[in-house]
Amino acid sequence: MDNVILLTVLVGSLGLAVIFGRYIARMIVYEKRPLEKTLGRVENGFYKIIGVDRYEQMTWKQYFLALTVTNVIAAGFLMAVLLYQNTLPLSPKPGLSLDLAFNTAASFVTNTNLQHYAGDQQLSIFSQMVGLIFMMFVAPASGIAAAFAFIRGFIRKEFGLGNFYVDFTRIVITLLLPISFFAALLLLFLGTPQTLDSTITVGTLQGGNQTITIGPVAAMESIKELGSNGGGFFGANSAHPFENPTGVSNVFEIILMLVIPLSFPIAYAHLIGRGRGISILVTMLIGFGVMLALGLSESSGPTGLETRFGSFGSTLFQESSVATNTGAANAALTGMSPNAVIGLFLGMFVQAIPGADGTGMMMMIVFVVLTLFLVGLMVGKTPEFMSMKINPKDVKLAAFVFLIHPALILIPSVLAYTTENAQAILGEQTTPATFNQVLYEYSSASANNGSDYLGTAANTPFWNWSTAWVMILGRYAPIGLMLAIAGSFTLRDRKEVVEPIKTSGFLFVGVLSVMVFVLTALTFFPFLAMGPFSM
Repeated sequence: MDNVILLTVLVGSLGLAVIFGRYIARMIVYEKRPLEKTLGRVENGFYKIIGVDRYEQMTWKQYFLALTVTNVIAAGFLMAVLLYQNTLPLSPKPGLSLDLAFNTAASFVTNTNLQHYAGDQQLSIFSQMVGLIFMMFVAPASGIAAAFAFIRGFIRKEFGLGNFYVDFTRIVITLLLPISFFAALLLLFLGTPQTLDSTITVGTLQGGNQTITIGPVAAMESIKELGSNGGGFFGANSAHPFENPTGVSNVFEIILMLVIPLSFPIAYAHLIGRGRGISILVTMLIGFGVMLALGLSESSGPTGLETRFGSFGSTLFQESSVATNTGAANAALTGMSPNAVIGLFLGMFVQAIPGADGTGMMMMIVFVVLTLFLVGLMVGKTPEFMSMKINPKDVKLAAFVFLIHPALILIPSVLAYTTENAQAILGEQTTPATFNQVLYEYSSASANNGSDYLGTAANTPFWNWSTAWVMILGRYAPIGLMLAIAGSFTLRDRKEVVEPIKTSGFLFVGVLSVMVFVLTALTFFPFLAMGPFSM
């Protein structure tokens, strides 16, 4: 049965990725899509409302500025909703504290969805539906749009990276909204509730009554998984039977998490060459396979796991969630085996096997640039990529993208212990288990993942402010640097040259896979040695 489930997930996600990959490729280069006239009319209406010229091209700086400003405005709106939810309709509850509201707004706008609150207990229906679900479209659409611009940098010369507002509008209207709508209908059929009522009263076997929290769960759950979001309507996240009712919904939600990240290498194959795209896809699948192998190498639980899913279903969901930077959880992390936790760390450290919607593909191309540079040094050739020279500036930018992540993990972790904020919530005695929780918290925040051990225990000013800034820097600094790399390549001459290693085929897949894991191991092994390896 376990093999059937795994095969269903792989075949289902890859099959849908082939379909959506072709569609995404058309969106990147503005080719005609199915129902182009109808979609064009709807999109043009939005362009007129927001005053955007659909033909205007942006430089990488303009594109990044537009993305950042849009995200800041959206985050400000969400923060206002959370602060003043007691004055808003649909079952109002007390407003959140300033530090928790800022943390939550930063978390959702950065596609992290780290939750230092219990949604069903602390947020109103209005905050969940109008605030959080709205942001669950804004954040992944921004990441996907950045990936569109990034890929265009390698296929267009001196033509700009596109227009953020045009890309953002098209992604929300013609990609995220339709898929999440039909996914919500299927989840509704499988048992996930969808209502504006905040509670329902039911009879118990003992003859009494019980009041159960409900709400627009299906709508949130669909975009939560599809958009690499991960934030749950309930504090128990996808372990709650309303968010993830059965084994069938568990498999479906895993497929939802994987489909868009796996679509990008397919789109890349359509635009830049089948061999290059398939090689990147295979590299991602190898990394994902290593994560699964680690997770499934020993049984998790039974404590902390839902009986609906068991060890295999829980591990498959957790590893898929972290591999796609979704961060949703259908089991307690404390119930996962040490090997499974090491697999989760691996996914957060690499961020590209396959990574989040859009940004995972961008990170893998950064690994490609670093690999070509290192191989070029080994063979004594100037690094080349797609008939373009990789100059020292490109390598420095790629190195900064890679090094930002460990810095954003190590520095805050040290501060948490030196200021005794870690000891305040985990106890005075520091053990490998407690260090593991701190390391995981900041790894998750920096990777824009969102899964964590601490949960509502981290609802203190230090943890709220520190993780918020780690999430912000972990999101926008790499995107800005990666767009700068793309902008640099748009000015580059294209000449037929021999690459230090052909960027397609089995040899490249092997070299790239080894380089990814070697770079990751050299950077993060000391962290793991102090945490999960010592547990």
